[in-house]
Amino acid sequence: MIKGMKVQVKQDEQHRPSIRLRDPMIARKLSTIEDEDEIRTYDVIEQVGTKGIAQRIIKNKTKLSATKITKTLASLESKQLIKAVKLQKNTQHVKSYVLFHLKLDDPAAGTHTVFGSGTSFDTQCFEAVSKLSVVFLKSRMKKFIAEKSRALPDEMIAFNKSEATVDEVLQDVIKAGIVKADINEESIEAVMKMLELEGKVERREYNEPEGPIFRYRYHSSKSDRPEAAIPCVGCPVKNLCSMDSPINPMDCPHFDNWINNFNF
Repeated sequence: MIKGMKVQVKQDEQHRPSIRLRDPMIARKLSTIEDEDEIRTYDVIEQVGTKGIAQRIIKNKTKLSATKITKTLASLESKQLIKAVKLQKNTQHVKSYVLFHLKLDDPAAGTHTVFGSGTSFDTQCFEAVSKLSVVFLKSRMKKFIAEKSRALPDEMIAFNKSEATVDEVLQDVIKAGIVKADINEESIEAVMKMLELEGKVERREYNEPEGPIFRYRYHSSKSDRPEAAIPCVGCPVKNLCSMDSPINPMDCPHFDNWINNFNF
């Protein structure tokens, strides 16, 4: 039945599976599709239901190139399996995709978070999500530093390994299982904006064909980032350096300069 596209297998945020029958007309349309990328893209859009999903997020989830995802979405639209709905109050993307027969949840209302507003604002939930987000981004930065310190002198480590998208932060918060509220991307974006104002995270913008993509990283001082301060990390002869060797820290001018920069 699954091969015949008659059944939709869906997971909730706790990764518990559920099965439901698709509309017969939709199942027939899907059964005629031979392109696996189209099926995978449809599945991603189907999973979010009436919430809708941006093209950049679909691209991240399907791992397709920008050109391929654009063609795939256009093909699914032409088959009347999905549709694009313009959001009026979203600065990060112009369109959100939903299944053709569904209506997007109140697109005119703009972004909405689970924290509430005014006197009903859930401070405890907001702080819990903030702490989880910082811990996740800090762990990303630590892994990046460790990987860079182990790298060969001529080995390049992509800087964006120290960063994370809103969706990646969201998945980590959900995985932690501490916050019981139905956290969404808008909620994480609200948290990231506050953390950015507080100087705890930094935001970097990447221009992609489908629009700007923002990635966040833990904001650390130089004292927190040994790869930016300790001269030994990038030294091409560090493996030959020891106290009983002709190449040693006592005679190293770079090590002396680094030590002299500290005010003891």
